[in-house]
Amino acid sequence: MLDSVLVVNKAVEEIRRYGRRSLCLKVDYEKAYDSIRWDFLFDMLHKLGFHNKWIMWVKGCLKSASVSVLVNRSPTTEFQPSRGVEARRSLNLLFFLIVAEGLVGLVRQAIKANLLKGVKVVRNEVEASKLQFVVDTLFICEDAYNNVMSMRTILRCYELASNLKINFHNSKLAGINVESNALEIYAKSLNCTIMG
Repeated sequence: MLDSVLVVNKAVEEIRRYGRRSLCLKVDYEKAYDSIRWDFLFDMLHKLGFHNKWIMWVKGCLKSASVSVLVNRSPTTEFQPSRGVEARRSLNLLFFLIVAEGLVGLVRQAIKANLLKGVKVVRNEVEASKLQFVVDTLFICEDAYNNVMSMRTILRCYELASNLKINFHNSKLAGINVESNALEIYAKSLNCTIMG
């Protein structure tokens, strides 16, 4: 997580220093933990190479009547799982990050197909197009309307696949060296607000 913070700081510093124009979109999720589709989580666990036995344990925990987790060989108090992944459970941060890997895959495909042009920093070696801070997602891309529409499409596809609702009204768009009238057009296209 600290790496992402350092990459963002470095990206913003380099963009400003060299006079490049870029956009930053901070994505807001509506009920981030309790709307995730379990089958999407299980598919992501499988795609990320988790062993089938481990995936079955996760399924059992999420679908059983009551659950207790061993922490340092001692069981926690039992709790009742419900639909989605609730925020107060420590494993849920891990589950959210696993589900967020689906978004990483979509971004990677869009960049490979030249549908999204991210920002490279540190001598053009580090791609900083999408960064994840636990439940916060930040897109950084070049200043172009095509990138705005690609971000919107990527987020909509991710929303449909994972059932993770994107709250565009609470998402924030910022521009680095971007004209204010262009930023207003982009924000309107994304149905989000401009970061103040």
